[in-house]
Amino acid sequence: MIVADETLAQVRKSDRQAVEAILNDCYPTVHRMACALTGQAAVAQRVTRAVLRQCIRVMPSWRKGTIAENWFYHHTLLASREAATHPPPAKQDLLVAAGPTDAPAYVAFIRALRELPRQQTEAFLLNQCEKLNPRLLGVAMDCSTQAATAHLLAATQAMRTIAGEQFSDLTAALDKAYAALTPAETVVHGTVRQQVSSVLWRRRLRRLVRRVVLLAVLTGLAYLAWRHQDLLRHWYDLIKSKATTKPA
Repeated sequence: MIVADETLAQVRKSDRQAVEAILNDCYPTVHRMACALTGQAAVAQRVTRAVLRQCIRVMPSWRKGTIAENWFYHHTLLASREAATHPPPAKQDLLVAAGPTDAPAYVAFIRALRELPRQQTEAFLLNQCEKLNPRLLGVAMDCSTQAATAHLLAATQAMRTIAGEQFSDLTAALDKAYAALTPAETVVHGTVRQQVSSVLWRRRLRRLVRRVVLLAVLTGLAYLAWRHQDLLRHWYDLIKSKATTKPA
């Protein structure tokens, strides 16, 4: 959904309610993606926190017509790439731990999914679980629609070959595991409120410091003017007399 112009105007004024409204809508997606792409709770937490803070900082610079979801798809995926240096052990993977089953076939399915080339894993997960079409996959993965489609087709073919007749059952279990990664509403609002408070407090503190510094400079200049008022008056009279003196 395109962010309304009125909402953007409020965001640029650091309106807390407007900022929180956008984050509350998108945070569940960020959390699911971070958990699924990294497979590790601690790493996913760092990713979601970093993405939220980055968004709060750059949101005032969003242009008219910005689609918030697309921004979050893209930056959550990039942050997850950087944070997830290696996959977790299969049985500790969040896609297994949050899933409806830990049957050997499902564990092996998730392990095989992690062993695909990174972009193929991303394309498969986001298409299968987040239901992103090839165009949105390209937005999230920072590539063309054609490249995203190629990654998705290669991943789907590989996973079908690995799963065989169990493909539908295993992807259904994956869908349930992914859905279970959605945080509770109370967690969403609490996390968003905490991050917004942290970033906006720092922003307001910086503004206050700048104003205090400016006030100190102006006060210093006023003091110097008062302290040397006789000299300044003498200079003023001198300049005025030269300006009014006519050439002979």
